[in-house]
Amino acid sequence: MSFSFTQAEQDRVNAAAALGIRLDPIGKIDMALVIVISVVYGVDLLAVLFLLRHRHWPPIKSKSPGLMAASFASCVCWFIGDLQINGHVHLAGTVLANCKAVGVWVRVLLGVCTVSALMALRSYGLFRVFCQNKPCRGPGLYILLLGYCVCTLICGIVAQVLSPAVTVEYKPALDACYCPKPFRAALYVYIWATWLLIAAINWKIRNIKSSFNESREMAFSCAVVFAILTLSTALQFARPDYPFNQTLRVITTAMDHLGTNAVWWTIVGAPLWNCVFCRAEYLKSWTARLYKDGLQSEYDVESGGSGQAGITNTTIHSE
Repeated sequence: MSFSFTQAEQDRVNAAAALGIRLDPIGKIDMALVIVISVVYGVDLLAVLFLLRHRHWPPIKSKSPGLMAASFASCVCWFIGDLQINGHVHLAGTVLANCKAVGVWVRVLLGVCTVSALMALRSYGLFRVFCQNKPCRGPGLYILLLGYCVCTLICGIVAQVLSPAVTVEYKPALDACYCPKPFRAALYVYIWATWLLIAAINWKIRNIKSSFNESREMAFSCAVVFAILTLSTALQFARPDYPFNQTLRVITTAMDHLGTNAVWWTIVGAPLWNCVFCRAEYLKSWTARLYKDGLQSEYDVESGGSGQAGITNTTIHSE
């Protein structure tokens, strides 16, 4: 993975100029971005391992650690796809030159669509618990996720069987993947529809009485993702050549992944921090707030006694 200005890079610049495109070569700023986002995800990985190790601790368990770990994996897939589609690295001679496999399957389907589906599942789980008085588990919770996954799989299969000229294809002279406008539009309509559904569910839970900020967490998630989607959509259709502009491609990728990280840490940050630094005190205050607001049934809390005496025997079945 070279970030130096080589003859091959000069050839890319010349090929783009022949097409009337100004191409900023891949350079040190791209390298810095790749390093920074990789370090961020490295820290996230440590957090995920800690999250899973302590997944039975009630405040962490209430955040659905399995779902949050899967969201992290989907964001990593999204990042790998962004390296390709946004033009931060050279593609020639690597697996990244396979534009359908990485650009469609890894970036869009396993990345953007999967993390969107997982956030939808979290929102719908909260809706079931707080608005329908149903448990956050069982077939009723997962049937919508299954339907969405089937639709996403169908989209992937259709994209795979269609000609690369219709979907996404590798352009050797530019060492870049090109996606025609109709296919881009179809993908963005699908992603926007997903997040509008999530926003609708979050609107339903906006007034829930919650000690742990679930509705505010999901409102923040929607705000961040809609900002990312708005910028990305604008660039895709107003500046489809943005991967050739270093400033625009760096801003796009940084916003994608710093934004999604902000969402992830907003959800799990408090219980993770307190599990490390003030475990017993946080569990006591957490459980006390749960009982004060009368939410023990929503979180399926069973206590061996009342007040502080029963806190150590607390179990939660929110997954």
